[in-house]
Amino acid sequence: MAAKLAHILFPVLMALSIAGSASAAGQPPSAESVRQQADKAVRVRIDTQKKVEALSAQEADLAQAVETRSREVTLLTRQLEKTEAYLKDQRQKLAEMQRRQKELARIKAELEPFLDQTFGQLAGFVGTDLPFLAGERSERLASLQSLLNNFDASLPQKTRRLLETLEIEARYGASAQADEGEIEIGGRRMRVRTLRIGRLGLFAISPDGTQAWRYDSKAGNYESVDSYSSELSQAADIAQRHRVATLVEVPLGTLGKGEAKP
Repeated sequence: MAAKLAHILFPVLMALSIAGSASAAGQPPSAESVRQQADKAVRVRIDTQKKVEALSAQEADLAQAVETRSREVTLLTRQLEKTEAYLKDQRQKLAEMQRRQKELARIKAELEPFLDQTFGQLAGFVGTDLPFLAGERSERLASLQSLLNNFDASLPQKTRRLLETLEIEARYGASAQADEGEIEIGGRRMRVRTLRIGRLGLFAISPDGTQAWRYDSKAGNYESVDSYSSELSQAADIAQRHRVATLVEVPLGTLGKGEAKP
């Protein structure tokens, strides 16, 4: 309250001071003159106070703006640092992808000829192997060759199919199979019962079980082993699970021409 009163009395005192000065100079001030001087001083004081208050408001607004801009700068700085970190990470990933692409190109350049070479060896092996499941194996090789020559097929797909074919062929060496069908023996087609024991031997047995033949890989034909017809029939029954497994003597070694079992 005292401060407000001081703000009000200060212009009046200034007016009285001015009037006093004028009176001292031999010019007595009139009441109107004093009032005008006082009003003028009050208006000046009011205008000054308004300007001070306006400047104070502007100062507060500027301080608020500076604080807001400071927060924005801090946020943008953090965003910039994060963006630079993202860019660094993306550059590293791009470099890794480019390295992998080069590595894949190198592997493809080396692996495709290897796949073709392996297929050639497999086809050659099947061609000289015991003649069993000829149609099935030939069809599988033809399908594999078609895939290997397919430009649109991926390298992993080609590799997987080749490995699957190799695995199937490998299983033939550890399995026994008996079946019925027609084969050529001695220049004529005969319906026989066939028995394959891994890749150790391929045999044919007549339907009545009195005749038997063994395939000779070197000669490329079947040779008679009638003396083993009974044992081979038993082995075929075991392979087809028609008989309990037991030891059976079969001619897997080399026999002289026309030689019987001991």
